[in-house]
Amino acid sequence: MTSPTASVHRVATSIPEPTGGLQRFLHRQAWTTGVAVLMVLLVLWRTSQVPHFGDFEIRTITAGAMSLAFLAMAQALVVISGGIDLSVGAMLVFTNCLSALWMDGKGLGECIGIAVAVVAIAIAMSSLIGVIITVSGVPDIIVTLAASFTISGLALVVLKSPGGGASLDFQKLVAGGLNDYWPSLLWTVGTLALVWLPLRRTRLGLAIYAVGSNRGASFLAGVNVARTRVLAYSLGGLFAGLAGIITTAYTGGGEPRASIGANATLNSVAAVVLGGVALTGGVGGLAGPVMAAVCLSLIPAIMLGRGWDPSYAETWRGVIIIAVVLVGGLVQTRRRAT
Repeated sequence: MTSPTASVHRVATSIPEPTGGLQRFLHRQAWTTGVAVLMVLLVLWRTSQVPHFGDFEIRTITAGAMSLAFLAMAQALVVISGGIDLSVGAMLVFTNCLSALWMDGKGLGECIGIAVAVVAIAIAMSSLIGVIITVSGVPDIIVTLAASFTISGLALVVLKSPGGGASLDFQKLVAGGLNDYWPSLLWTVGTLALVWLPLRRTRLGLAIYAVGSNRGASFLAGVNVARTRVLAYSLGGLFAGLAGIITTAYTGGGEPRASIGANATLNSVAAVVLGGVALTGGVGGLAGPVMAAVCLSLIPAIMLGRGWDPSYAETWRGVIIIAVVLVGGLVQTRRRAT
């Protein structure tokens, strides 16, 4: 009688193929890549509408989108941390009016000093908003909405009607000349490269993502949630203040209308959503919202080039955002299913 032998079943496992750097990048940055493709297509569309597309037209695109790009960065940082800031547009208007008032009739050196002081004021005001939110426990949307009314009122106190000015040299330094697009391009790309890319790998950057993903888990992991949220608002104030300075340099004056701030806030949220930042927090970056800001800025010009009424630009912006978010939602649903 033979002793029974145990049969051994060998399960064949397949080793996944190693992926290249480009493939990994496209997988991790699929949404940002899609926004980049959309931006390129819109730029090409715009170039096809202009008979002689040159430096002036490039500068119009880069400088015209700067304010919204920096405002989108401000909004994105707060949203990644799990909040939302409805006062960024009002902060843009306030810093625009304050800088235009103080810079009027001043030279380049004085304008630079004033710009630094105005941005510092914006950081202090946004930090105060963050402190109020964390100390009171009142939702971000309520505090920042109330702050937007207050800051809009301060803008009217500073500058009761359109006016002010800035040094021509300061304007060229920030927004470039009529045929010089390099300053506006370098300010935008340089800010992303020198501020955001290092920040997201620091302890603070990781804490912002952690707090936005799960505040409770972040607290248990040793993250100071309150301080991180306040610093996120401070960084948002930095970018919102820069957006106001850029507006002064680009327009050469200040405009205190509250409707400009409200519209800018809505556009910043639109750029954040289109740029791939999740409104639930903890997901996204700043490159996507910056490119989305360029896309949103191009829509009125393209409509005008097609002979359409540019007044419907907001409608088309909404349609594009809904379509993009719908596609993104379907992609996420398919990923979860597989």
